[in-house]
Amino acid sequence: MRKLLSWAHRSPSSRVAAPPTTWTYNFTDRPASCDPTLHFTARVQVTWQRTSDSTADPRTAARLIRTLINQCASSCDVLRPDAAEQDLAAALRTQLPLHGDGVEVVGGRVQLTVDEATHTAALQAERLRQEHAREETRRHQENIRDEARRRDEHAAEEARLRREYELDSLARRQARAREDFLRREILASPASARLYTLLERSADYWPRLGGPPAGTDLSSLVREVQQWHPQESWVTVAQLLHDFVLGLSLEGRKEFLTILANAVHVHGDEKRAQLLTNALGEQE
Repeated sequence: MRKLLSWAHRSPSSRVAAPPTTWTYNFTDRPASCDPTLHFTARVQVTWQRTSDSTADPRTAARLIRTLINQCASSCDVLRPDAAEQDLAAALRTQLPLHGDGVEVVGGRVQLTVDEATHTAALQAERLRQEHAREETRRHQENIRDEARRRDEHAAEEARLRREYELDSLARRQARAREDFLRREILASPASARLYTLLERSADYWPRLGGPPAGTDLSSLVREVQQWHPQESWVTVAQLLHDFVLGLSLEGRKEFLTILANAVHVHGDEKRAQLLTNALGEQE
């Protein structure tokens, strides 16, 4: 009896505390997937305890675990429910226990499924995304080809303009060189001018290097050129007449041409006399 009395009079603090009561609550939900328009069907079993003498009910525990489920499901694809379920189980192992509003969630199991309508809609959405991606790829490649074609056309146009500029520059240099050649070489003497005139007639057939075209009578060519030598008497006379006429006034030139036309007419060359008369009219 003494031993029983001593046990009964022990203080409450010395007694062993009873473990907290654990409850299990089952509910279903439809968390959104990575596509907010498509949802999983979730069957959830949550194990929870009260952390105080509060009147918390199972819905508080359900709310705590539902927040974690929604967060994890929002990054998962409804076409991969098994993978989503595995990721969710790993997240629960990492995050549990959860505390809030006098409740401690100590365990949870989630089963994710996808109904046929959601699965079909997900496949259609995936096909649309694939078609859109292919179209975007096609447009991108087409834009690349168009840009490359525009660059090639621009480069070709620049090359064409550059060639035209170079050809124009070459033509100007050739014109200046021809002008200098005519002034220094051809117009230096009547013989040079006559030779140039004779050779220019067959310029299309004159070889770039070498002698005159085949069939050219060199003796006749030499005689023709010699007749135009500056020392020839008729060339000297023509130069003197040219210088004399340049020194006359307009009236003096008309009078001189009249005298010359009459003299030519007297010598029987009516054609040249008429040409001189016509030249007289051009002086007026």
